[in-house]
Amino acid sequence: MQGGKRAPAVPVTHYLSAEGLQWQARGENYWEAPLHADRARGERTVLMRMGPGAQFGMHAHEGEREQIYVLSGSFRDQNRTLKPGDYACREPGAPHSSDSDKGCVALLVYTRV
Repeated sequence: MQGGKRAPAVPVTHYLSAEGLQWQARGENYWEAPLHADRARGERTVLMRMGPGAQFGMHAHEGEREQIYVLSGSFRDQNRTLKPGDYACREPGAPHSSDSDKGCVALLVYTRV
């Protein structure tokens, strides 16, 4: 502090290399690597990896918007198949299924609404 005034916060950049990813099993043939989490703001960003044949039945994320960006492979829900470069955004409570015939990696962003 200078003269009773607090110095402005210095912006910070966080980096994570691919070698530093910590994949965590979240189900059979399904893993997540956390990239960012801010509980106070209700934000989470993760990489999702589904192995060939991975599937989850109908479910919903209450209170969270889910954004999906497919990086590799293919990801399918009850309506369509997403390929690399495809994007989907689900509003809170939107029921959906998830599966992948050949496996995939996708970026998931969750935001509390």
